[in-house]
Amino acid sequence: MQPKSTRGVQQVDVNFAADALLAEQLRPTVERVRMKLGRGSPNTVGPLLENWFAGLAARLGVRPENAAEGKDTPPPALRQALLDLWTQALTMARTEAAAGEQERQAQLAKDRHELEQARTELKRQEGALAERSATLEQALELARTQLKDQASQLEDAGKQLAQARASLARLVEERDADRRRFDVQAEAASQERERLQAREQATERRFLEEVDRARQEAKQARAELGEAKRRHETGLEEAQRGKEGAMEAQAQGRLEIAALRERLAAAEQRTQDLQQQLSVVRAPAPTAKAARKSVAARRKPARS
Repeated sequence: MQPKSTRGVQQVDVNFAADALLAEQLRPTVERVRMKLGRGSPNTVGPLLENWFAGLAARLGVRPENAAEGKDTPPPALRQALLDLWTQALTMARTEAAAGEQERQAQLAKDRHELEQARTELKRQEGALAERSATLEQALELARTQLKDQASQLEDAGKQLAQARASLARLVEERDADRRRFDVQAEAASQERERLQAREQATERRFLEEVDRARQEAKQARAELGEAKRRHETGLEEAQRGKEGAMEAQAQGRLEIAALRERLAAAEQRTQDLQQQLSVVRAPAPTAKAARKSVAARRKPARS
């Protein structure tokens, strides 16, 4: 294959191609000249080939039959020399054309070999592509299967998630209900605790008042006991001074001292009972209940 030239087709190119075709015993035509040149459009090659045909007779030394031989006609010897020169030119053109044809044949063989290699490589690539396509098809089928399994798993997970959300909603509702019940119970317990605290405070104030009153009574009993002792001592002294009323004063003093001692013991017992009751009020509920029973058990004999 001849390389294409970047310049346009010239008259000399058409002349050379037409001469080469003529040497190959082929009639020069527009298409044959274009194939010989490897370029040129019919509109360009056509007029140039017509010019070649117009000058061909003159180049061969042939004049038309109706043309008279004039003074401008070359002599036979010159025409023979020109014919020999033309023959040599044709021989050289044939040789060059044959060399060019050999080069073209070699290039064509090379191109065919490269084309064959390209075809072999293309077949190999097609085989590799087919194998890769089969592998990709298998991978695609596996991916589709996995995708289908994952879709099924995702659907199951969605159902489980919906169930979990429903369970969570129920648990939240139950928790809210429990929290509301707890708030109500806590409010009732708080009110009950406040009521018990108020009751305990009132009971504690009452017990404190009773303890204070018992302490005052004990104090008064101690004072009266001291006064009775002093009167008894005074009575003893008077009895020493006067024997006649000694026995009576001594008996009276003893009675007063016994009565005061009994009142003092009762006041102290009352104080202890009130202190124990106060500790019972301040103690927790189970301990307070047991302490109340203990105090009640101790107070029964005193009442009898």
